[in-house]
Order: sequence, then C-alpha cells, then structure tokens
Amino acid sequence: MDNSISWREANASVGFDATQWIRQLDHQTPALKQADKGLLERLLGQQTLSELLAIFARTAARVVRIHSLCLEGPAHHSLIQCLPQEQISLHSHQFPLKDSHGLCLGQLHYQLTQIPSEGQIAELQSCHRQLQLALPLYLRLANLEQQVRLDHLTGLGNRAYFDEALGRAVEQHSRDPHGLVLVLLDLDRFKQINDTWGHPVGDLVLSRFAQLLGQSIRATDQAFRLGGDEFALLLQPAEPEAWRPVWLRLQQMLRSHQELASFSVGCTLGAACWQPGMDVYTLYETADSHLYARKKADGTA
Repeated sequence: MDNSISWREANASVGFDATQWIRQLDHQTPALKQADKGLLERLLGQQTLSELLAIFARTAARVVRIHSLCLEGPAHHSLIQCLPQEQISLHSHQFPLKDSHGLCLGQLHYQLTQIPSEGQIAELQSCHRQLQLALPLYLRLANLEQQVRLDHLTGLGNRAYFDEALGRAVEQHSRDPHGLVLVLLDLDRFKQINDTWGHPVGDLVLSRFAQLLGQSIRATDQAFRLGGDEFALLLQPAEPEAWRPVWLRLQQMLRSHQELASFSVGCTLGAACWQPGMDVYTLYETADSHLYARKKADGTA
C-alpha cells in the first residue's frame, strides 16, 4: 500500500500550489538543454524523495563509475552502496547543493572507482543543477510526511503510523517469517502524577519515558506512542522472548533516571510473538491480554 502524501494533500498542508511552483521553474530555466529538461521532468514526476533520489542516482551512474553515493544534509540518504572490495583505489568527490536563494540543501559525496574527466565532471554538475531545482520541494514534502507520522510530544511514531507499520509487518511475515514481537506498554499510576503535579509534569514524564524507550531498542525496532500513557514496540527480527532484555534494560534505566525516579515512574509490559495464521487483530489482542494479566498481577490494573 502506498502511504506517501499526494500532491493535492501536500499543497493543502503546506499552503502552496506545487503545480504553480513547477510552472515557475519553466520560467526560471528557459535555456535548459533538451536532455536536462528530460531529467528535470523525470525528477518532478516522482511521488517521494526516495524515488527522486533513485532516478538521480541512476542518471549519475551512467556518467561515472560509482562505488558509493550519498546525500548528506538534515538527514543521511544512501543512494548507491557497493560491497567492499579489496585492493581497490577509490576517488572521493563532494558537490554542495544549493537552492535558488543560495541556501544549502546538502552535499553529495561520491566515491568513484576511476578519476573522472573534465567532461564527466561537467556532465555531473549539469545533473546536479536539475536535482537542485527539484530537491527543495521533495525535502519539504518528506518533512511534512515525517510530521504527519510522528507524535508531537514524544517524537515517536503516532497511532496512525503504528497501525500502518503493524499491518505491513504482519503482511511481510506472512510471506517471509523472520520473527516479529509486538510489545504494549503503559505507565503505572500515571493519572496520579497528572492529578498531583499537573499536566506539564505529566507531559515531561511522557517525553522522558519515550526517550528511554527509544534507547532500549535496536535500530531495526520501532517505538510508538498510541495515546495517553500507552506505548508500543515492534521488534523485528526477533525471537519470541526478545521482549525480556528490552524490559530489563528499560527497568534499569527507569531506576537510574533522576527525573523519572523522583516521580516513581514505572510501567507494565505485555507482549505477543507473531505466529503463522495470526492477523493484526489477533496479534494485538494477544499482547493486550498479556499486558492486562501482568497489570492485574502487579495490582496496577
């Protein structure tokens, strides 16, 4: 399922007309060569930033022999990455990218297997000019899409993103199982913290807990805030008991965290391992039942 933001949604959300913006590009670049116009049209015809960068990378790879290529900016984007080879001499080149106002968009880092000729450098720079024209819009759309997926308080994935990610994970594991564990968590007696200290302190507790949650998992795992004091983790690839080391790390960090320890913040966890034949609803209900059973046993239900 394609969850990227459409042009129409983007126009409404960021308050500008992308179609008009593209028309303005036509007026700004009247002297473009036909080949350059063709590249710009292909770039602007993509739906997402990753698709735009993939088109650019394929075009650059036809000009020079690339071992690796990445775009460094507010975020890191790896465009081409070949497997390491022994006894190979690589040649590094950096090209800054700027928008029409001279503001830095990022920097392209090339590692080439051969020294490029002056003609190849000139051809690459021509490609870069077309990328510079299209990139600001796609960076803006990517940032917007990121904002739509994140919880504003904690910076974790929000409920809508969780539903999407869980559905995708179950679908992938139905085709190619490699271990999926769903973890549900909520804070113990969080209402008492809000009632005693007020909502600003409650928000601080949620934010700090979310930070610890992110630190307790691997790069391949995902963390979400479902709402209120409810959180979720998707652990993959993962063994059925993969939630236990996460739980132990989290408990240790809660005890040693000065702010959270001062409010006696604790949490309860429930987990479920995906099994063949499980749908999203069954997996979620299994984890939720485990969470409720643990809360009941701890007297926090």
